[in-house]
Amino acid sequence: MDFFFRNRTNNRQTSVPLDTNRLDTVTVPPRNLDLLSVYSTAHVLPAKDVVKHLGSSEENGLSNNEATRRLTQYGENVLKGKHQKHFMAHIFTAHALTIVLIAAMALSFGVKDFIEGGVIAAEYRAEKTMNSLRQLSSPTALVVRNGEGKSIASKDVVIGDIVMVRQGDVVPSDLRLLVASDLEVSEQLLTGESMPVVKTTAPFKQEDMNIPIGDRTNLCYSSTVITKGRGTGITIGVGMDAQIGRIAEAINHRKKKSKNDMKNSISFKKRAYEGLMSFLGLRTGTPLQIKLSKLAYVLLICAILSAIIVFSVARFHVNDEVILYAIAAAISIIPESVIAVLSLTMAVGTRRMASEHVIVRKLDALESLGGVTDVCSDKTGTLTLGQMSVKKFWVAGDTPIELTAETSQNALDPTANVIRDDGSLLYLDKIGEGISQAIRCAALCNIATIHQNLRREWKSTGDPTEVALQVFATKLKLGRPALTGDIPRKEMFKEGSVDSESKSTIHPEDKEKRRTALYNLQTEFPFSSEVKMMTTIYHDNIFDRYISLTKGATEKVLNLSVSYIPYPEKEPHATEPLTDERRQKFTEKADELASQGLRVISMAQRKLDKLALLNLNLQREEVEKEMTFLALAGIFDPPRPETQGAVRAFKRAGIVVHMLTGDHLTTAKAIAQTVEILPPDAPATAIMGAVEFDSLTDAEIDALPVLPLVIARCAPETKVRMVHAGARRGKHLAMTGDGVNDSPALKLAPVGIAMGMSGSDVAKDASDLVLTDDNFDSIRVAVGEGRRIFTNIQRFVLHLLATNTAEVILLIVGLSFKDRHHDSVFPISPVAILWANIVNFCITGSFPAFGLGLEPPERDLMREPPRSVKTGIFSWPIIFDCFAYGIIMGATCLINLFTEGTMET
Repeated sequence: MDFFFRNRTNNRQTSVPLDTNRLDTVTVPPRNLDLLSVYSTAHVLPAKDVVKHLGSSEENGLSNNEATRRLTQYGENVLKGKHQKHFMAHIFTAHALTIVLIAAMALSFGVKDFIEGGVIAAEYRAEKTMNSLRQLSSPTALVVRNGEGKSIASKDVVIGDIVMVRQGDVVPSDLRLLVASDLEVSEQLLTGESMPVVKTTAPFKQEDMNIPIGDRTNLCYSSTVITKGRGTGITIGVGMDAQIGRIAEAINHRKKKSKNDMKNSISFKKRAYEGLMSFLGLRTGTPLQIKLSKLAYVLLICAILSAIIVFSVARFHVNDEVILYAIAAAISIIPESVIAVLSLTMAVGTRRMASEHVIVRKLDALESLGGVTDVCSDKTGTLTLGQMSVKKFWVAGDTPIELTAETSQNALDPTANVIRDDGSLLYLDKIGEGISQAIRCAALCNIATIHQNLRREWKSTGDPTEVALQVFATKLKLGRPALTGDIPRKEMFKEGSVDSESKSTIHPEDKEKRRTALYNLQTEFPFSSEVKMMTTIYHDNIFDRYISLTKGATEKVLNLSVSYIPYPEKEPHATEPLTDERRQKFTEKADELASQGLRVISMAQRKLDKLALLNLNLQREEVEKEMTFLALAGIFDPPRPETQGAVRAFKRAGIVVHMLTGDHLTTAKAIAQTVEILPPDAPATAIMGAVEFDSLTDAEIDALPVLPLVIARCAPETKVRMVHAGARRGKHLAMTGDGVNDSPALKLAPVGIAMGMSGSDVAKDASDLVLTDDNFDSIRVAVGEGRRIFTNIQRFVLHLLATNTAEVILLIVGLSFKDRHHDSVFPISPVAILWANIVNFCITGSFPAFGLGLEPPERDLMREPPRSVKTGIFSWPIIFDCFAYGIIMGATCLINLFTEGTMET
């Protein structure tokens, strides 16, 4: 993670012996026992000194045991003051049905009706369950512990943790930067400045000890957002000891004053109206909960009318018995169990989905999943395993060289052979400069790392594509560590480990002398979805020159290349102009590799002298031009075994699957055909490039027979247009995404699905669901669970409303029976009505309803077409069945009452 330093020293700790049989025993004693005191001086200290003061390691981070100890000592990385809602507070922010029941409870208190309290308690417990599940999708941090990158909850970050951040991430803690690659951070939350701050790693002078926090460019602060680039830092402050915590503490003292100022800025009438709507449950909650709130007030009106009917039948001769009967009749209209059963059903549903690697961030998604008609998915890591390996490496030229890499079961193992196109092995001492310079481009234009941990397991950090290129280069001992001096070339595989020198007892100074840095990084232009390329500039210490190395999409790299090397083995430094004919042949070779289902990456270089480098002023558009085309790499990423089955299941369910990928058109087509997204008889418009799709007008897109099943070289804007196009066709789309630029599409889509492993915090925040395993099959599970929950909600709503309808018919219509004095006869006494309500809530109503809410899915549930999201829960068949069943049950009770009355007479 520290390979961006130009003049790097060896800071590995060798004084503490390591136990290679355990992963939780690596520890470095801190120089400063008071870890909090390091914060105030971190910006003026060299990065390596901060690491030593905090008892950590740039390469290995903290040990698991040490991290646990610090978490216990300094507490979780959270702000104080965010308390859980109290039970009594929940009562006063309850749903509409609960409010109506509380009112009814006040009226019927004299007869000791405790139904409503049970409803509130049940709903409160369900709310606690759902809150605990929502915490599973809380922000995460990528840290290094025991030499291995791992994702943990941000609240578990401790002082001394090595944290890696990238574009779109929310910084989890206050960091002293160790690495900053084109890193820019939005600190508007802290400083109020809207412009992102460019970050550095160099320490400030001692006289700058007290500069403002906004000027400390070698620090990153908790809760700020990475807007560009990437970086690595060591945690120096967490929770209330971070800058955001100090601000929160100061705000708490002014909280009362701020509330008063806010009240004064809004008119009393508007505040009162909005407060009333919120109290009535018509401003918060999911669409279904709001619908039920509206239903509650309709039922409240019906309850009042039923009480008036009772009074009118009694000719308004109101006595205690009539009042109690009227109250009991009003309460019988209200299905007291609906809210409790609904909340518990959703809570259990979200828990089930969490066990299937799907975290529900917004309850709206549970209602929307059952109506999904189309799923738009990424390819890499979602439809495929994301375990990439270089299968083909083609060195361009008039006499090209094609290499085939053997792979083991572990794609990260860099010890397999590389075979030439004639079938012979490529020996390390037979690698010519023509092949070497192409492989160096793959290794140096790369930020991924591979290493073995103490258990001899191969681990990696970085993008899977770059990891695959780094593994391939390392097979030929041309990996980036060997070229930049991080690891001596002759010791790369000593003891079977790329980082085996970390266990060496050689003195650091002697080890430094043995290092040979062939290349020193000068600057980096990170990969961008807009330009679809990445470029690095290195200083070549052998020839004392600068060289820019670029990798990216074939069409982009070829368009910016002006020359190539005709004979890479015989004359590796002789170039010729890249003609249109030769460019076309290289494109055809890229298509050939892509047709095999390989992801094709192109590589090019440009030699720069120092004067030219200064004149360019390191502007990206000036560097990425006039390049020499070098090679093509064909990277294989196998589809997940379960993907094809998931696609078939979606098709049976009437759901169309679309692949929106940044890969080459031919690669995307090959993978789509393999997993059966693209049928053999698909029309020509079923597969498009993003440029072609984006060039169409809305009218032209609407005129297409079907929306494209595959869109290649997809940009974030393409996903947004796809969402709009689906909406115009009445489609209910589920859209996946992981990058910060995907957040608009995730926000606009009816169901936004973010990747939990590879997704940025911004994308997760914009999404409705988060896949913790990035697996496409998890989407199928989520849709099936959404359909099950929707169907079960309809079942128990029908059950509860039908029984209440029957009870109302009995109580109101039964008043038409008169005794010999021509007075209406109460079919049931008021106490009996309340007793029936209690029995209904505790035995015959709630438990059966909750059982209906937990019903397993029907076998053919995923063979039915998607439901219409416009009808919702209260479709006409449900309304008809509710009244039909209610009338039949009510009539049966009336017949029974009439029969008993006749027999008594």
